[in-house]
Amino acid sequence: MGHPQEKPTVEQIMKLVDQLTPDEREQILDQLKTDDLRRAIQVGIEQADRDELIDGELVLEELRQRADDRLRKSQA
Repeated sequence: MGHPQEKPTVEQIMKLVDQLTPDEREQILDQLKTDDLRRAIQVGIEQADRDELIDGELVLEELRQRADDRLRKSQA
């Protein structure tokens, strides 16, 4: 992979992934999901620290509306 500061290409990474066992691949996927969740939580913490909060009832109402819309579309 060239110089230590060079970013590996997707092709190089995929060649390495091909060498992994199924269990190792699953471990990597789990770690990526965990890392993504941690980043999302951190964003939420930073937003809360800046008082950029949304009322929970408004969020739940929007989620209910989306669910109702999907249900109506699936029944159409």
